[in-house]
Amino acid sequence: MKQTIYISTLILLLLSSCKKEEVKLYDGGDRVQFSRLNIPNPPPYIDSLDFSFASKGNLENDTLFLPVDVTGRTANRDREFKVAAIPEESSAVEGIDFDFGKGIIKAGQFKGVFKLILRKTKDLETIRKKVSFKIVASADFQPGLSKQLKCKVAFFNFMVKPIDWDAKMLRFFGAYSKTKHRFILYQLGFPEINFAATAALEDPSRYIFSGVKFANFQLKLRSVLDDLNAGTLKPAADDPFTYPLKDENGLNVIFP
Repeated sequence: MKQTIYISTLILLLLSSCKKEEVKLYDGGDRVQFSRLNIPNPPPYIDSLDFSFASKGNLENDTLFLPVDVTGRTANRDREFKVAAIPEESSAVEGIDFDFGKGIIKAGQFKGVFKLILRKTKDLETIRKKVSFKIVASADFQPGLSKQLKCKVAFFNFMVKPIDWDAKMLRFFGAYSKTKHRFILYQLGFPEINFAATAALEDPSRYIFSGVKFANFQLKLRSVLDDLNAGTLKPAADDPFTYPLKDENGLNVIFP
């Protein structure tokens, strides 16, 4: 009988210990940082982006939406996180070349977006401007992982040939021209387009796509251009091109 009592007491103590462990709450403070790729074993955080107004027609400003993650707990109210420019690492000027939107994490959410508003100024036709910024403490959040607190955006109003064009994009898009590049970005609605080294590294939020997606883009662009050239498809009101489409060298723009 005593042995049974001892065993019962031991079980109760173990259960009590487990319950105490279960009720411990996260107490590290709520933090926020820019997001990494949402895939297994993601590569190092990419802290820089390029943006061109060249494919945006008459658009005078545009907004980039940069994803952020929360470490900690959700809340039953909207919470604000803050971002500050780093002037010594920036050539662009806040209030003239760019503005920051309000950073909000919605109630019950672990993710949000930071809005960076870029303005198209005349000098962007010949130079690249850069804004560097970082997440700073707010009333609701402390900065998160140190390696994911900063971001740099370079922006301009001219076309830059992607480094992977000749090696990887050529078979989908054909020979490069600035006009073709602008047409691709305009039709797809992207500020840039990049080729993923592997399917696992595809990240549409950063305009990095796999070969499968490039094949789909190729079919879409070829079909749309054929219809625009033939006049069976009417150009959109903000379409900056003249059809049949020719490049800056007077050659017909074609897709393989």
